Amino acid sequence: MKETERNAVCILVLYLVLWYVGAMFSFFPFIANDLAIAAVGFAGLLIVAAIVICTCWIIETIQKTAK
Repeated sequence: MKETERNAVCILVLYLVLWYVGAMFSFFPFIANDLAIAAVGFAGLLIVAAIVICTCWIIETIQKTAK
């Protein structure tokens, strides 16, 4: 696995771990039911995944053009 893909997977796993830890300790700034917590986590996962994928794509493109 390339280094950029490994970094992307690590970031996504870290997000999931932090989200579950926050859910376990009720570390959310609002009072919500389980569905709202799941929705926040899923939306956050999509946003983080999009940011990570775009960042890795940009870094890989810059590295290819630098060679």
